[in-house]
Amino acid sequence: MELAQLQLALNVVTITAVASLAGYCYLLKKENRQLTAQREAPKAQVPPATNRRGEMAELDIRTLASARRTRWVKGLASSIE
Repeated sequence: MELAQLQLALNVVTITAVASLAGYCYLLKKENRQLTAQREAPKAQVPPATNRRGEMAELDIRTLASARRTRWVKGLASSIE
């Protein structure tokens, strides 16, 4: 077999393999998206927070951040002791 024929055969095999691999990757990616969509259940709507009088409670980011920081500091302190 001549060098030109060998190169031609190698090119054909390589192009076919790359095209086949790209096709498999596309199908796997498509199937992965479908499985992810099926796995993720629709999230339940959370009713807005209300106070004792039934009024809408105002959420203040400073309050939420302060509570989170306090929990973190307490957890850090308990892990050191």
